[in-house]
Amino acid sequence: MVTLDIESLKSQAPAIFAEEPSNSVSDRYSFLPTTRVLEILDDAGWKPWKAEQVRGRTLDRQRTAKHLIRLRHEDLALDHDSEVGDVFPEMLLINSHDGLSTYQLRAGIFRLICSNGMVVSDEDFGEMRIRHQAFDPKEVYEASEIFCENTTKLNSTINAWRDVNLTPVRQKMFAIEASKLRFNNPDSFTTDNVLMARRAEDQGNSLWLTFNRCQENLMTGGWLNQDTRRRVRPVKSIQKNVKLNSDLWDLGKTYELQASEN
Repeated sequence: MVTLDIESLKSQAPAIFAEEPSNSVSDRYSFLPTTRVLEILDDAGWKPWKAEQVRGRTLDRQRTAKHLIRLRHEDLALDHDSEVGDVFPEMLLINSHDGLSTYQLRAGIFRLICSNGMVVSDEDFGEMRIRHQAFDPKEVYEASEIFCENTTKLNSTINAWRDVNLTPVRQKMFAIEASKLRFNNPDSFTTDNVLMARRAEDQGNSLWLTFNRCQENLMTGGWLNQDTRRRVRPVKSIQKNVKLNSDLWDLGKTYELQASEN
């Protein structure tokens, strides 16, 4: 398992190491270093392997901006096979030191074949918000235990989606609904690109593969917009990334539920 050392973390997201909050917060703001939470998660077996942060317009904003850290647990894995591909569970730690974001711990999945991370809906696996005031390290340890226990639930969901076969019409419908999560009134050209398989391994009619194709294409973009003649940009905003991924996961669960009722 490849993990990031301190220097690599500082390079990718220097706001992680802020030693004081933004100058814009009030005196009532209770500062809790991100490094403190990372130390607790490290003790529980969660190691950072990727990080990013919002680009601040001022030095103070850059120093305390919202940041996202992806962590893997040394003892956790998901079931692998030819369709699921090489995937592993993640914990996402989101925070800022400018008073604009609370600490969040969320579940995620990373799929190596497309180097793309998914964010699991909080309705399925819970989202923990850490209090700055009256901080209790036990809450972080408890969150770690819950995330570890939910690995089995993640496996069950992925396997259920693999067993749901979608007709071409249902795949198209999924792509249309998925496209609406990012674009206003997406045309057929957009939905065709959202549904497109970028590699042979992603071709197939299962809900899992359909979800993966739509998730990757919506997040990374790359195709030419017919109206603007510009290529669709990737989603780089941490907030939009988390929301779009969560909404897509909910859409997948809706299709799973509909399949079980038929």
